Amino acid sequence: MIHITVPDTQTLVEADGTRKYDAFNIHINGAYHSSIRYSQLLRLHEKLRDQFGMRLRVNDFPPKKLFRTLDKKSLNERRIALAKYFQMVQLPDVALHFITEQTFVTFQVESFRPSSSNVSVDVYLADGTREVVRCNVEHPTDIVLKRFANIIGLGNEYLENFGLFLACARNGTGSGHFSSSTDSPDYPDLLCVRLLRNFESPYVSLQLLNQKSAASGIFYRIVVRKLVWSPRVEEDMLDDPGAVILLYRQAVNDFRNGHLGALRGDVEGRLRALEEQGSCVQFLRLCHLQPTYSYEVLEPCISDYPCPDTQCNLRIGRRHIVLQYNNPAAEHSRVEAVFRATRIRMWRITERHADNTTDFLFQFEYLVAKDTFEWITLITKQAVLLSLLLQSVGIEILKEHHSATFCSYEYERSNKTGSLLGLDSPRKTSVVSLPSETIAVSDLKRDEEKLPEVNGAHHPLMNGDGEGQITGESLNDDMEHNSLSHEVVDSKRSSSIHTSNSYESFSDIFTTISSALPEHTNRAFNITDDDL
Repeated sequence: MIHITVPDTQTLVEADGTRKYDAFNIHINGAYHSSIRYSQLLRLHEKLRDQFGMRLRVNDFPPKKLFRTLDKKSLNERRIALAKYFQMVQLPDVALHFITEQTFVTFQVESFRPSSSNVSVDVYLADGTREVVRCNVEHPTDIVLKRFANIIGLGNEYLENFGLFLACARNGTGSGHFSSSTDSPDYPDLLCVRLLRNFESPYVSLQLLNQKSAASGIFYRIVVRKLVWSPRVEEDMLDDPGAVILLYRQAVNDFRNGHLGALRGDVEGRLRALEEQGSCVQFLRLCHLQPTYSYEVLEPCISDYPCPDTQCNLRIGRRHIVLQYNNPAAEHSRVEAVFRATRIRMWRITERHADNTTDFLFQFEYLVAKDTFEWITLITKQAVLLSLLLQSVGIEILKEHHSATFCSYEYERSNKTGSLLGLDSPRKTSVVSLPSETIAVSDLKRDEEKLPEVNGAHHPLMNGDGEGQITGESLNDDMEHNSLSHEVVDSKRSSSIHTSNSYESFSDIFTTISSALPEHTNRAFNITDDDL
């Protein structure tokens, strides 16, 4: 996913220190990326137009002005026009093209102005072990990850199963060092805040984030973590020494920091014994048997489930989103709500700006009863990361169905209040689901409506990088939950976090959404009662 906004501008000085110019601040996936002048953005548009021609169906690029110096009003009008342009330039074949990715890397590096082109990037394993990757400052994420894989001995066929994250200590300290929940330096408890993508330089992204957070005493590092969730997928990787090292060290770290939860019987003792023996594969296979293994623990969030303004602990993995919250009325005060990925039809993230603050909402449409879907809303700063992780869950499911492929995606828009209004798309949309028998490509027919003034836009998924929908029958390896957990099937609840009501006070709203998978009325791709 590449979610681009242009929230503001700033005046910068040329490298020679003699002239000033206005630059547009580009934010991607919720983080500052670069400050770029208009002429550079115009050249990017011309390259894309030459490459894609009529396929580049976007809003008009803001034209040149007769006078080079714009007043404040004209500059803001150009900023808004650029924001609308980049919201629509995110077709998968455009956003993932070499021209787009390399240009955005160049934008980031030129804006950062590094003192040297040759740099060293420290990449940390989950247990805090550091590997130094030497590269060029303009090398994107894929190249840095591949060089790290060569150092660690990870086969190229498993590169896509891991990702580079920007992470900090879950319990930060002023010293900038990781601290773990067990107060042991051997098991740093990491909180991932961003998943690095190929449109950015890992070195520059790290420096930018640390420059912003250093004053508060929070320091970030690049860590490598797995992007696979099913034990069956991990089993296929246990013949690769590099993969075993990465999986084992992350599993030990999660175990030592209590992220596996309360383990049954003598499992904890057996895991400690296997760790002392250095039996990596056996340790992993025992972890595979635990239903709480293979989750990424995120920051607490605010949810409208089961009631408005519920404070929840949040984690994602094993093809589930899990919310843990207090419920005094229940037999056990701590309750888990488990949302299965195979019941999620669609999800979206919304970025809203007000009073110099930015809030993110993550919303997903969930099957709560027969033919009944309901939107669940989470307010979390990690909405983009949650979306990317959920997309990786979806890709993993789709890979098990060899006939499923990603192609192009359909756009929708939101009005100022954030409500969804369908737009008729003249192009074919690849429809992806998880039926047990067939899969097809079809036109998604939407009711065409006249839109009010649009103040936001929906963006597509990017080759497994964004939001999406996952439908299909229950999978055999769905985890079993104990009595403290329940699957969400109750649709009779109230909500105070409504898309149509809560955005009216915000001047800029940008929404990323996918409708790539079929509507549930399409019988061939129905979410059936078997999913309940």
